[in-house]
Amino acid sequence: MRTNGTLQYLKVVPGGENEYGEPIEATTEWSDPIECSIKTNSDNRKGKYEDGEFRMASFTVLIESDEEAQFERVKLTRHSEELGEFRVMSREPLTTVGRIQILV
Repeated sequence: MRTNGTLQYLKVVPGGENEYGEPIEATTEWSDPIECSIKTNSDNRKGKYEDGEFRMASFTVLIESDEEAQFERVKLTRHSEELGEFRVMSREPLTTVGRIQILV
């Protein structure tokens, strides 16, 4: 598969207990970058609010994977441009080609 960017997903690091038996809160962190193919569905910067503007965008992402992708938030980077953080709208395993299609 030809790749043009990377995807990082937000993962939960489980808490536990410290040396005194006190609970440690679970935290979140970004995964290592995964090579992917990113295709733009829509992208505009027409969204405005009182203090500035925002980007309204939708992308289709293909990643190669043998396992089911079970994440809810992703960070996309295409070439050297950070596209932003997005909520996963849908994911579909493409089992015949060994890839997962993610719509954000």
